Amino acid sequence: MNDQVNRLRKIVKEKTWVSFLYNNHPYSLLHWSVAGFSNDERDVWLLQDEMTFETQSFVQLDEALAWIEQHMPSITDIL
Repeated sequence: MNDQVNRLRKIVKEKTWVSFLYNNHPYSLLHWSVAGFSNDERDVWLLQDEMTFETQSFVQLDEALAWIEQHMPSITDIL
C-alpha cells in the first residue's frame, strides 16, 4: 500500500472521514452510519466526488482503500 493511501487510512480511522485531491479533483472518503431525513441507517464507506456528488459505496474500509489505490494512483494532497 502506498504512503498516501496509508495516510488516508490513518486519518479516516481517527475522524471517520478524509478529503483528498486526485488530478486536482476533490474527493472524500467517509463512513455513513446514519444520514438523511429518515435516519437511513447504513454501515458503509462512501467515496464521494465533491464536484458531482456521485458516490461509490464499499462494505469495508479496506475495500475502499484498495479501490482508491488501484484507480487513483497519484493522490496529490490530503486535506
